Amino acid sequence: PASNTASATSGIKGTTWVVTGAARGLGLALTRALSACGASVFALARSPSALADNAGVTHVPYDQSDASAIAAAARSLPGQIDHVIHNAAIRGDTGGLATFSTSDLAQVMQINVAGPLLLTRAILPHLSQDATIAFISSRAGSFTEGHDPDGDYAYCLSKAALNRAVAKLADDLPYRVVAIHPGWIRTDMGGLDAPDDPLEAAQRIVKLFSSPARPASGALVDSYGHPVAP
Repeated sequence: PASNTASATSGIKGTTWVVTGAARGLGLALTRALSACGASVFALARSPSALADNAGVTHVPYDQSDASAIAAAARSLPGQIDHVIHNAAIRGDTGGLATFSTSDLAQVMQINVAGPLLLTRAILPHLSQDATIAFISSRAGSFTEGHDPDGDYAYCLSKAALNRAVAKLADDLPYRVVAIHPGWIRTDMGGLDAPDDPLEAAQRIVKLFSSPARPASGALVDSYGHPVAP
């Protein structure tokens, strides 16, 4: 019901967020969901795309493959950020072991793992005391739950590394740091056969931030808040 959604997200209004990969797919859905709740969103993306139609949204040019672009984006952010959602990622090669290559693995790891870590470091001076840093990860990076027939070796390896990075950041930082498996959703990466709608997944993820039973720092959970085994 709409009333339940409004109640669950009432703590979002007036807060300041950073969302990466915000111009399409889940990132755009997250931006729209936050805008609808009255949040101020700094949408990090290569181009504005459909972002201009959303109230309270500021586009920040961003290239997660470029360390200098990451630093420049961080410098343009305000001094008080309440929540960060690292969403930008690529899938890389999907041809399995037959087409696995060093160059593809390096690119996927650079964008999916190194990029979010570099932005996290650059953004630390901007975070409010009770900030949450969330990383959109995947069950594909789980040793016990990540079994699937797809040939995306680099992607799976990158998400396993990202999940471990979240646990490490939770040890090192005084903020809540979580990894979220959003589900199989209809995006460019998920494909048209995916059963879940991006906006519905985004709304569930936003609710996690204001839920009384928020995930513990270092946790890997799905978009409902249920634990995913490492």
